[in-house]
Amino acid sequence: MEERERDDHLRILFEYYLSYKRVDLVLNSNKEVDSSLVDSILSAIEQLKTKKPIDYIINETEFLGYPLYVDERVLIPRSETEELVMLILEKEQENDIEILDIGTGSGCIPIGLALEREYKCIEACEVSTEALDVAKRNGLKYNLNIKFYQLDILKEIPDRQFDVVVSNPPYVKQEEIGNLDKNVKEYEPLIALTPFDDPLVFYKRMISISDRMLKKGGRMYLEIHEDLGKETLDLFTGSTFQNCKLHEDMYGRDRFISAQYLP
Repeated sequence: MEERERDDHLRILFEYYLSYKRVDLVLNSNKEVDSSLVDSILSAIEQLKTKKPIDYIINETEFLGYPLYVDERVLIPRSETEELVMLILEKEQENDIEILDIGTGSGCIPIGLALEREYKCIEACEVSTEALDVAKRNGLKYNLNIKFYQLDILKEIPDRQFDVVVSNPPYVKQEEIGNLDKNVKEYEPLIALTPFDDPLVFYKRMISISDRMLKKGGRMYLEIHEDLGKETLDLFTGSTFQNCKLHEDMYGRDRFISAQYLP
């Protein structure tokens, strides 16, 4: 672990367990700390040595500045997914629309959207019932009117149509799994990272059932593999979608697709 990362982790632990900001560490340097809190911090440090993500250790992460509960049943939300939500907020400024998030995981996408704007309706589905428990917990934390439910998008179809469908589906190539960092491949759920076979399978499926889940003129927003931008875009331009666009993230990588369903 690099020195800067180590210092960041220690800062997070002190803030989480002691409610100490950086300046408080100096101001309270001689203050006695309860032994149980010391034990918790030492335990957390030992877990960090095993490469366990700090988000799982303290069961908390931030998404768009909002604290969310996370554990090993869900992926830890990434900054790219924050950018996906910001893209939707930028493009979808009308409140009177209905949104579906597919493969919601921790619930970060629908929760981020709901906290930033009052849309008419937001629903979120997830194949994993364990992940769904986490998403529902986060929804309750903010008392949001989001409908979370179990659905396997590869085998089932939503029961109605929406104005907007958003998804950050599994897209990591199977051959890339072995090269992932230890804190990812040994702790985060692989089912949420990779489809194991065709990395484009979820995109192909969503295009094939788009007439069942999108209203005419409806929009789709998707996070994608940075190395498969052209291949993913080609799927949409060769289908019943128009206004298909590839979007870069803040680092200039192809990371998002937006497209409009116009059969």
